[in-house]
Amino acid sequence: MLTETLFRHAVLPAYESGYQRRKTLRYWRQLERSQWSSREELEGEQFAALQRLLRHAAENCPYYRQQWELAGLRVADVQSVDDFRRWPVLDKQHIREHRLAMRSERSNGRLICKGTGGSTGVPVHFDLDLDSHDRRHAAMWRGYGWAGARPGTKQFYLWGVPLESRPAWKAWKDRLYNLLQRRRVVNSFELSEETVPQIFDSLNGYRPDAVVAYTGALYQFARSLAERGLRPYSPRALIVGAEKLHGFQRDLIESVFQAPVFETYGSREFMLIGAECPEHRGLHLTTEHLYVEILDDDGQPTADGQTGNVVVTDLYNYGMPFVRYAIGDQAVAGFGQCSCGRGLPLLQEVRGRRLDSLSTPDGRKVPGEFFPHLMKDFAGIRQFQVVQPALDQLELQIVLAPNWNNADEQRVLQQVKRTMGPRVAVRWRAVPTIELTKAGKHRVVVSNVRP
Repeated sequence: MLTETLFRHAVLPAYESGYQRRKTLRYWRQLERSQWSSREELEGEQFAALQRLLRHAAENCPYYRQQWELAGLRVADVQSVDDFRRWPVLDKQHIREHRLAMRSERSNGRLICKGTGGSTGVPVHFDLDLDSHDRRHAAMWRGYGWAGARPGTKQFYLWGVPLESRPAWKAWKDRLYNLLQRRRVVNSFELSEETVPQIFDSLNGYRPDAVVAYTGALYQFARSLAERGLRPYSPRALIVGAEKLHGFQRDLIESVFQAPVFETYGSREFMLIGAECPEHRGLHLTTEHLYVEILDDDGQPTADGQTGNVVVTDLYNYGMPFVRYAIGDQAVAGFGQCSCGRGLPLLQEVRGRRLDSLSTPDGRKVPGEFFPHLMKDFAGIRQFQVVQPALDQLELQIVLAPNWNNADEQRVLQQVKRTMGPRVAVRWRAVPTIELTKAGKHRVVVSNVRP
């Protein structure tokens, strides 16, 4: 406890506020207070932030200015959320085609460039300003804090890591950052039957306060431990994300680790969108920073209890605003209230986040999240789908941009072969389009191998 206090009140402020000159700690403290505001107060402040964002976008972002003028939309007319529903909904293709025009003319080039992993099969590159970067990290700290993983606590990550070799200075920087955050990071993409004992020993030796992991990876790890009769160290909590958490997964993980599981929901575009508190009644939304809607295919609000499309507006990314952006996920509508006393509304349930995992002849379990994580770094990949017709075969179906080159193709194949192992034949196939399912959906990973 003394070490946790020292990190939170001395080491982290010296690094975040001093050396990095970030506002993350300040925003985190603000969020810790605002979560206890009433629902009415939070929604009032949220709407005021929405109006400010719309004015900024109309005045400073060429894309929004032109599109809204053509559609006859005036920011001054938005006096309620009902008025805002007249605004168009964007998708990933809009971002791909109009990214530069969506940037603020006042950003002066001070933007952080990011890329999504393409969970819908379409990688997207976008930008955010420095202030938005600090705010979203603060929101993550608060959400993880509900699980007892506040800044300064000892955390064990079973998570994706950069896939290519990094310069020595970047590797050193990563190690320093993880040290200051009190994290030990294990590459979830290397999880296999052979590496389970090594990860088990690392976890037990580190004895973290919390484990943070990809849902599928932690489930596979827990199942392997149960099959081997191994009892892992029991942390205060296990935080899962990146993939949909199913009830059977929660039950097994909690049984093996003898600790509660906390589900989170986020994306590269916005980081933490929602997270569970100790009541486990749904996902508290980051209302102070985001405006979340659940809409049907016609763009109308979905009835409570019905599944719809998740549409998000980032209230503080002034560098490249996201206004009514369809993130590509589905969730159950109905923003309830939690018995914990927080004014933050609850999202009932997120659906459609789970990606198929792949098995290999040598016993590896490769999470589907590996492929979006890899593809996001290659701007020349328009769309992709991974198909496993047999245990020892894998096909990459890729829709390419004109600027694609063979060197990048070899880099992708090298990473996939390294992860899948030497007994899997990997085939690269450039295709003009990716076929949708009968329901009109796109599956990123398709495995025809029975578990």
